[in-house]
Amino acid sequence: MTGGGDIPAPSDAVVIKLAGIAERVRELMALDSPVGKAPVGLNTIRNDRRRTVEAVMLLLADGEVRSYLAELERLGLLQVKP
Repeated sequence: MTGGGDIPAPSDAVVIKLAGIAERVRELMALDSPVGKAPVGLNTIRNDRRRTVEAVMLLLADGEVRSYLAELERLGLLQVKP
């Protein structure tokens, strides 16, 4: 972390994992309006959504990611809903 209350620099691994979370969330949002895809059944959509949410939860459970997010929260830089 840099001094003076600056934002702590994440490791390369944390940046990659956070990018993975962002990509999974993008996929999750895209499931509501699949462009250029053949129509699929409701069960398929639900299963795809469940798998995507599970992937996000696994990435968020990573120790490095949790530590970095906790540090941001401690510094008041991350607003977490109670």
